[in-house]
This record gives sequence, C-alpha cells and structure tokens, in this order.
Amino acid sequence: MFKILLKGMRPKTLIAAIVPCLVAFSLYYYQSKVFATHIFLLCIGLGLCIQIATNFYNDAIDFLKGADVDRIGPDRVTTQDQVGHKVVFLYGHFFIFLAILCAYPLFQIGGLPFVFLGVCSLFLTYGYTGGPFPLAYLGLGEVFVFIFFGLVATVGSFYLMSLDLNVEIWICGSMLGLLSCSLIAVNNFRDRETDIKVNKRTLATKMSREKYLRLIDFFLFTPYVLILYFIIKGDFKFIANLLSIGIAYKIHDGLDQIVDLRDCNKYLAKAGLHIGIFSLIFCGICLWI
Repeated sequence: MFKILLKGMRPKTLIAAIVPCLVAFSLYYYQSKVFATHIFLLCIGLGLCIQIATNFYNDAIDFLKGADVDRIGPDRVTTQDQVGHKVVFLYGHFFIFLAILCAYPLFQIGGLPFVFLGVCSLFLTYGYTGGPFPLAYLGLGEVFVFIFFGLVATVGSFYLMSLDLNVEIWICGSMLGLLSCSLIAVNNFRDRETDIKVNKRTLATKMSREKYLRLIDFFLFTPYVLILYFIIKGDFKFIANLLSIGIAYKIHDGLDQIVDLRDCNKYLAKAGLHIGIFSLIFCGICLWI
C-alpha cells in the first residue's frame, strides 16, 4: 500500500511545489538577512499537499474519462495498479485536509486575500482535471501552472515572510512559473496523440507539433532573459544561473529530434532537473555567496 501511495504522489513532479517556496525564502534572506523558517516550512507543506492532492485527483479523473487507456507515460495507480478510483479520491481528500492544516496559520498572517487564494488553490486541485470546466481538458493547464506554481506560490510565500512585495520577487515568480510550464508542456507533448483520442484538448493538441515545441523553448529559455534583471542591477554573481542553460539545450535538441514519444519521459526528467538546478543555483547565490 505504501508503494502505491508513493507512486500516486509522483515524487518526480514535486520539485515544482518545493522550489517556489525555497526561492522566496532565499530571496527574502538575501534582502533582509532574516530567516523566516517557520513560514517557509508551512509554505512547503502547503505546496506539497496541494500538488500531491492534484496528482491523486488527476489520476482518478483521467481513469474515469478513459485518458489513461493507452498511456505511454509512467504508470498510474488507478489504471495500472487497479486501485479503486474512490480510494484514490480519498487519498486526494486526505492531502487536502493536510493542506488546510498548513494553510490556517498562513491565513492568519496574510488575511482575507490569502483565504481567497487558498480556497481557489484548493478548489483547482480538483478543477484541474475535474468539474464542469476542467482546465487540463480546455488547454489551460499551462496558464494554471504559471499562475499558481509560479506567481501565487513564489510571490505569496515571499509576502507571508516580508509583508511586502518588490520587483525581484515578481521576476522570480515568473521564472519559476515558466520553468514549471516547461515540465507540464513536455508531459503534454508526450501525451498529445493519446489525448486527441479521448478529446483531452490540451494546448499541445490544439497547436501543431512545431509551434508547441517552440512554446516549450519559450518556457525553457525566457527565465535566462529574466535573470538578466539581477545582473543589470549590478548583482553580477547571478550570471552563475547561466550554468544550467546546457540542460535546457539538451531538452530542446532532444524534443526536436524525437520520433518515439515514449522517449519524452527522459526529457520530462530533465525538465524537472532543469528547474531544480536553476533554482538551487539562485538560492545558493542568495544564501551563501
């Protein structure tokens, strides 16, 4: 049971929930020399629980809609492990409950705006693939990821630590939102043919192969344009972030030449690595250099 639970969490995707809080924590320390550790841990817990709940809901809902019948990506617990979809929904409900526990003290700090954002985030854990307007089935998955795993998670975490906002954190939120979009975009590119069969109208199915690959390039490389903001300001050490651009080029070259879409799985792993390395370099600069 534990192995199935762990598989359903999809550990390789959880980097997208961790790095926004980590970058916000690091930037806040860089600017204030204060460690907001307790808020950081609550934000990490909230982000992880929302991500995990989303993964379980996505697993069960895609099963009910027949989207995983000819799956070429990693196994899903509802389909391949034949776990009842009602049980998988219960796993999602459990992590929503944990998310609320993490969110409550943050609501007390952030006030009503964060209650609104929290309710929206919790609702969209199900609404990403379920409900009358499932975002993933309407070509809005990338928009959702940019807003909630980029701007809301990063900027929101920073505000809870500082009770203030600045240009730098909006830049960081945009960078992480784009990098998180690259992760879901590689996933959707891999599944575009099977998604068309079940009428899952992701952005990858609505665009030509070539145009969608260029959109992935936008997600991969625009963060390196945005990091120039810090360098132009005189923080030349942030030039070290360019060290991770080689991974972006490997993803670009690999996807351009791909024939068997099953090979996308290794580039999905590289996209996760790319987010992690880019973010860790940024955080290392803020915390230690």
